[in-house]
Amino acid sequence: MGGAFTAVADDITTAYWNIAGLGLLNQIELNFLYVNYFASTTYGFAGFALPLQPGSTLGLSTSFDFVPSFNSTNNPSATPGSANDFAIALGYGQEFGDNFALGLGGKYISSNLVTYSASGEAVDAGLLLYTKDRDWTLGLSVQNVGQISSFSQYSTQEKLPLDYRAGLAYRFQPKNPTHFTLAVDAEKPVDSDPIVHAGGEVWLGGKDACAALRAGYSFDPLNQDLGGGVGLSLGAGVSWSGFELNYALVPFGVLGDTHRFSLTVRLGGGESPAAPQKTKPSAVEIQPEIADYKTGTLKQATFDLKPQARTDIKNWSLDITDPQGNVIRTYSGKGVPPKQIAWDGKDGNGNVVAGGIFANYSFRTVNSRGQQVVANEPIFKVGQVSNREAAMTASISGGPGAYAAPTIPSMIQPLGLSGVVKVPSVSFADRSSRLGPAYSNYLDQVARFIRKHPNCRVYIEGHAYDEGTEREALAVSQNRADSVLRYLVEKGKVSPDNLYSRGHGESAPLDTSDTEEARMKNRRVDIVILTK
Repeated sequence: MGGAFTAVADDITTAYWNIAGLGLLNQIELNFLYVNYFASTTYGFAGFALPLQPGSTLGLSTSFDFVPSFNSTNNPSATPGSANDFAIALGYGQEFGDNFALGLGGKYISSNLVTYSASGEAVDAGLLLYTKDRDWTLGLSVQNVGQISSFSQYSTQEKLPLDYRAGLAYRFQPKNPTHFTLAVDAEKPVDSDPIVHAGGEVWLGGKDACAALRAGYSFDPLNQDLGGGVGLSLGAGVSWSGFELNYALVPFGVLGDTHRFSLTVRLGGGESPAAPQKTKPSAVEIQPEIADYKTGTLKQATFDLKPQARTDIKNWSLDITDPQGNVIRTYSGKGVPPKQIAWDGKDGNGNVVAGGIFANYSFRTVNSRGQQVVANEPIFKVGQVSNREAAMTASISGGPGAYAAPTIPSMIQPLGLSGVVKVPSVSFADRSSRLGPAYSNYLDQVARFIRKHPNCRVYIEGHAYDEGTEREALAVSQNRADSVLRYLVEKGKVSPDNLYSRGHGESAPLDTSDTEEARMKNRRVDIVILTK
């Protein structure tokens, strides 16, 4: 990513780029990096992150670069020498609330050049500021605050090359398996011109396995004389079951290309797909108080949170996702969660979520020992009609393929916390909205069931299939819904206050096989009853 990582700071290598990022790591993490530079020069890095408790992580890292044996003089008889640098660092990152983290670290440095050596100590410090969902992040860091003993016999101490960094990152849908990140860094070494780094990455795949593509550019005035391609970087990576393997190509013009390889291993805790989770159920009750089934929107749902062992909880989160698993809204915090959370049916940007009535939730708590308790359930769900049920409810036309009118099972009960009852459908003849006489007994049963729940809401959904133009199909589907509604009110003595009818045209067929049986299945009215 062109060296733009000060604000990204999402793995153990943040111990090098911005020590504050350690506070956001919630898993044990190991990283091994190997860089093959030009002229046989190599660099290695190893890092280890150890979460002490949620939002508090210790990081240990070491780095080593090596220049192979070379002749440092013009004298062919001179003894060849080599150069290497070694550093070991210990850092600590702490998250504060939902919006910022701080980090502080110290390191010991040893440098050797042919027959000379030097050593010293330095301090790094960092800051991260981010939005609640961590889609926007600002990072600041200062590195190498310290001194090193001089290679020269005429001086005892020299200042290390102090380095300042500031970065900004944007993540699109960061909690989803498929997401992308854009980042830019401004770097100012104390003894040279500013450097600008910019890059991005995109992750594609699922929770168990995904792949990344990366690109970036680093504008460093010191490298501009090396030729074309200098500053560009390209990379790719794969992640599966807690393992992540990455590669990057960084050209250096006339000096040659640099190849970078890294392996990251994540163990336990956190949100990694490979992390084992304690699946004792967290008690959550959902009350969809104001729902509009016709548009699929949810104006308000109240979550009653009743987790086990409330006093031991260190942090918690409630993710609301659509049926495809994309995060719509996130609530999170430290310590004991509130007893209730009210969702207004909107996403994090304040937009009403279409289809939010069918969303899912994932409630997660983490205790002081890093153990997770997770509950995952649909917020609101209406079951699909099976082919067998559709065949049972096909229209009574008197010809081939005719079926008997359906009945309501005597023991039918509301399903789920939202009290949804999906009764068998009513079928119609081609281009007709006239109720067949055999449906009278069935609709009388439906009416009796509705009257037993005087506060229920009833959604009467009309459908059509292969019945003229799109406009004609929409009209006949609406007429079918209205005819069922009229029967329930006029013959079934149901109050019209909570009955809603809507035609969907040909938008929701049950069977697209283009047979006569399929057409009968699709010319129908679905009746959905919400008893709560």
